[in-house]
This record gives sequence, C-alpha cells and structure tokens, in this order.
Amino acid sequence: MNCGQQLPPDASFCPNCGQKAEAPSSDTLAANASADEANPPGSGQVAQTVGDTSEKIDSYLNYAIVITILAVFNCGSLINLALGIVAIIYASKVDKNLLAGDRAEAESCAQTAKMLCMIATGVIILQLLLVLFVFLFILSCAVLPIVFQ
Repeated sequence: MNCGQQLPPDASFCPNCGQKAEAPSSDTLAANASADEANPPGSGQVAQTVGDTSEKIDSYLNYAIVITILAVFNCGSLINLALGIVAIIYASKVDKNLLAGDRAEAESCAQTAKMLCMIATGVIILQLLLVLFVFLFILSCAVLPIVFQ
C-alpha cells in the first residue's frame, strides 16, 4: 500500500500503483470479518471493508433486476430494457468501487442506478396508463352506439 489506496482483502498487488501488497494486519482482518457478518451475500447492501463498517451503500441491484424483468415481459419496451441493463451495470460497480476504497464513486454509481430505475418505473406507469386509456376509448366506441340507439 505505497500509494495509500485501499486494497481488496485477496489482492496480491495494488490495482492503482502495481506494488506488491503486504500481508493484512489483524485489525484489517477483523474489520473485514465484521463487514461480512453485517452484510451477508445477496443482501443488496455493501459495507466498506476497511474503516467504518456501519455506513452502508444500497446498490439498487435488486431494483434494477426487477425493472429489467418487467421490461422483458412488457412487450415493446426497449427503453425500459436499456435503462434496466444500464442500471444493473452501474449497480454492480458499487461493490467494486467500495472494495477499491473509492466511496464517492460508489455513491455516484448507486445514485445513477437509482435514477435510471426511477425513470424506468415512470415509463412503465406511463405505458400502463396509455394502454388503459386506449382500452377505455375502444370500449366507449363500441358501447356508446349501442346505448344511444
């Protein structure tokens, strides 16, 4: 750790400067163990591995996956499919940035994933309202001539 960059626990070399990593201290191993216990795999939240483990960043990965699945089942929704895939990419970068020690970039990726998911949710709601409007319009065109005969 010559450059000051936080290293992933299993790193042999620093991803920033390329220097060989030193063996982790017992404090670092204890911090990593408590972070693993606080955030089991698949929980969707990641704690910083070194330093304060109480602050968590939600990656919104689950939200992005649900949006992408809804886009697949919602025929003709290529916009939502694209938004969902890009949101998954940004959400997956949260863990990598936290492990590299770049908390600001991890928060930025999480916020971008959240924004993309919210936009996709809005598009889904607008599509459903449009389908409902068209259905009601067709129904009224079919029923009104019969009622006023």
